[in-house]
Amino acid sequence: MKRKLCLFLLLILVLNFSLQAQEEEQWRNWDIDSMFNDPPEKGPETPDEFTEPEEEPITLRDKVVLTASYEFSAGFAPGWDEAPWYGDDKEFSYVLGAKMEALLSMDFQLSENLQVWNAFSFSVPDKSVFTVKEFYFDYTLNKIVFIRAGMYETGWGISPYFPFTNLLARIPDGSSGGQSYIGKVDIPIGIGGLQLLGMTREGFMANSSSPSFDEIAYGMKYNLAFPGADIDAGVFYHREMPLRFFMSLKTTLGNTEVYAEGLAVTPHETWEKVLFSANAGFVRDFFRGKLTASGEVFYNGEGETAWWRTKTDIKDEEAVTMIGGLNTALGLIFRPGIIGMRIFCQALYSFGEESAQLVPGISVKPGNLVTASLMVPMALGSRSNKGYYRHNADKNNRPFSIMLVITFGGSFRYSI
Repeated sequence: MKRKLCLFLLLILVLNFSLQAQEEEQWRNWDIDSMFNDPPEKGPETPDEFTEPEEEPITLRDKVVLTASYEFSAGFAPGWDEAPWYGDDKEFSYVLGAKMEALLSMDFQLSENLQVWNAFSFSVPDKSVFTVKEFYFDYTLNKIVFIRAGMYETGWGISPYFPFTNLLARIPDGSSGGQSYIGKVDIPIGIGGLQLLGMTREGFMANSSSPSFDEIAYGMKYNLAFPGADIDAGVFYHREMPLRFFMSLKTTLGNTEVYAEGLAVTPHETWEKVLFSANAGFVRDFFRGKLTASGEVFYNGEGETAWWRTKTDIKDEEAVTMIGGLNTALGLIFRPGIIGMRIFCQALYSFGEESAQLVPGISVKPGNLVTASLMVPMALGSRSNKGYYRHNADKNNRPFSIMLVITFGGSFRYSI
């Protein structure tokens, strides 16, 4: 089995590099639901990079903006506990499901300096009542200091595959994570900017209605935006977690976006031991944007570490454990230009666990309101509790399945 897996992964590598030799493109987040979206035009998205808001005159029609979106999804997922061509103890199962979700957001421009944003969701069958998704305000102090505070998610880091430098998503081992509450200040300095923040999560707090100072995490990040490169450096502290420092670099070499990140971790009580993690990745466009290819090599020196993943269209929010040791990722998206078609494939592999995840698939969008997607998530290799069998993209964590999802949805925007 091990030999077959190695040959299979070698075939994927050969396919990747032969496509790169013909021409060029770019990739995005590795969650299944994000595979259907076009990647950013300038390489992997760097969440929460500091940019000063554009100045726009306040008019009566701009003071209140209402946005509503609706989505109806249905899916069918037959699968096996084990690949049907391997072994005698295979067991077949299937899931049939549907979901309806509505999102209503309201953007209030109360003055030239103060803006308030709140968003509510209504979902069936998950929840039959409105829930608050986001609620925060933005305040500009003399156009020098920019303040945002409230309930919302933000992030650090670059990697679309292994978000180990997104320190705001880290949670202590055994914690449940949950909704985040953040207050942050952005201050432009020279060609970059300084960000200071304090945050807590529902999983950090003994009493969610009244967190103590000990239950708040603190972070600082500095950004330098040079003409040819973008550099971030930051630190994050919480009493129940080790102290973490990170640095990242993103630039363009020829027609290829490249990035690298590093992380240093040490116990803040003793500073006796320092652990290091690092990655390097690329994103490139081929055939005038029809093909996107990306790849990354990541070494996790921390071992098994937890981070919080917010809800996506395919999976609920959850605490996820990052796999230790050497990991690699490869991704392809091909857009033939026919009825909004996207053909994609993603492969993740852990050398230490001899475990892999492969997700080929296709999606079509014949109109603005409907999308049909077919995916085949597979977990391959070792069956240990630390590998990709535990992190299978299939929400039922079956090693082999087929997922067919059809979605109808739309949105509108109204200004008052």
